[in-house]
Amino acid sequence: MPTVLMSRSGYTANLVLYRPERLNAVSEEMYRTLIDELVAADADPDIRCVVLSGAGRAFCVGADLKAHRSSTRTPTEQAQYVDLGQRACAQIQTMRTPVVAAVSGYALGAGAEIAISADFLVMTEDAQMGFPEVSIGTFVGGGVTSRLPRLVGLRRATDLLILGDRFTGRQALEWGLAHSTAPEQSLLESAGALAETLAAKAPLALAKMKAALYRDDSIEVALSTEPRELLELMGTRDWAEGVAAFAERRSPSFEGK
Repeated sequence: MPTVLMSRSGYTANLVLYRPERLNAVSEEMYRTLIDELVAADADPDIRCVVLSGAGRAFCVGADLKAHRSSTRTPTEQAQYVDLGQRACAQIQTMRTPVVAAVSGYALGAGAEIAISADFLVMTEDAQMGFPEVSIGTFVGGGVTSRLPRLVGLRRATDLLILGDRFTGRQALEWGLAHSTAPEQSLLESAGALAETLAAKAPLALAKMKAALYRDDSIEVALSTEPRELLELMGTRDWAEGVAAFAERRSPSFEGK
């Protein structure tokens, strides 16, 4: 059975983590497949947004500790496993295409790392997220020690990463970590509606904006790079279409060119 299911809806690629019998705990195969699907979506001009969700009762409960306990991985194999996790989160964060994570049930450890790597996070109010790593003698990945403080502030990130307490979708929304919450039965519909909104944006401009936000440039660097990005966009068809649509009071139709 595949560990990640892929389907398309308009300009949206829907990726579903699929190990429901293990609450979608990550494995080497899942990481590899997820990376491959994300890379393929980012290279496809007809895909303008990715929605990432989990099958069954959880988004992803993190590492498969049962597999870890019984594993005879060599140090080299352990390093390869860790590298795959880093690459999966890095791909989500750095790809040009925006990613929406739709979280219900549990998103723990590596699952939380994947979820907060997304550009937008939609959760059910009672979904539970957490970083238990320090409590069980391990460590986080996916750039969390840099990304989480930027999203929720250093004080709250310290509490979440060191104390390891779980938090709900309702709390994530209050803290500004989640974009929105939705009932369980309409979670994917809400995430899909957000994806459609993103897909209607100018792809070239959106990609440049995502990259700039990820870089977290100093004000001095931003003041010098923003004009260059703007001037590059002013030479595109999408820029001309956006200006024309505004003048004509209609919705623009962007080509990504």
